[in-house]
Amino acid sequence: VRHFLGRVSDGRPLKCTAEALSMLTRASWPHNATQVHRVLRDVRKRRRSGAIEPSDLPAEVHSVSRRLLSQMEALERDAIVHALIEAHGDKARAAKALGMSRATVYRRIRAYGIVEH
Repeated sequence: VRHFLGRVSDGRPLKCTAEALSMLTRASWPHNATQVHRVLRDVRKRRRSGAIEPSDLPAEVHSVSRRLLSQMEALERDAIVHALIEAHGDKARAAKALGMSRATVYRRIRAYGIVEH
């Protein structure tokens, strides 16, 4: 991660908070270094300097699924992660925003391996 942060840097310092670094290191990277580089390059477009927070990271980094998700599952996972971020972790508010029951949100969090921060 530090190597790729150096590669995407344009002279302005950018680092990861401990929480964001932890999320990046425990994420599965099926496309290895290419995927890590892409994610950090995309984060760099949104965060020019300072520290990368977990909320700056894409939804794919917020989960540690043991299996490859289908495209529909990945979309649902991403929607749940974004709703949880917007609701500051409040599952009831996230469920309401998604039009799901709270129980369904809890089941999907477990099923997709969504990591809460």
